[in-house]
Amino acid sequence: MNLKPEAANRTQRSLERHGETNWYEWTLREFLRYLFGLGVLALIVFVPLQIQLSWLPSNAPPAYDPSLVAILTVIAFVLIGVGGLLAYRALWGDDGVVERNVARHRRASSPVGVPPTARP
Repeated sequence: MNLKPEAANRTQRSLERHGETNWYEWTLREFLRYLFGLGVLALIVFVPLQIQLSWLPSNAPPAYDPSLVAILTVIAFVLIGVGGLLAYRALWGDDGVVERNVARHRRASSPVGVPPTARP
């Protein structure tokens, strides 16, 4: 398998991250990340459905102009996307909440006098 050096380093870091973590670190870095992604996906799916239900009630004429509903849907998508990206960077970015909590947990669980291992 011929990988570029940066791709090989990224693959090596990924393997180390998945193979050499404790349950706390795995939960914060991997499991909660997947739950976060599912939450953003749920917002992307259900917000337009709720807009559609409020705009077009069953057995009734439309409550709002269709162009207004389209604009609100686009605004909702933009807000969900930008909010999701900002929240992701705040949580899992460099020096994010997850990194600080994992580092604090490593310091608290390491024996006295032994420095904690650095994340690659």
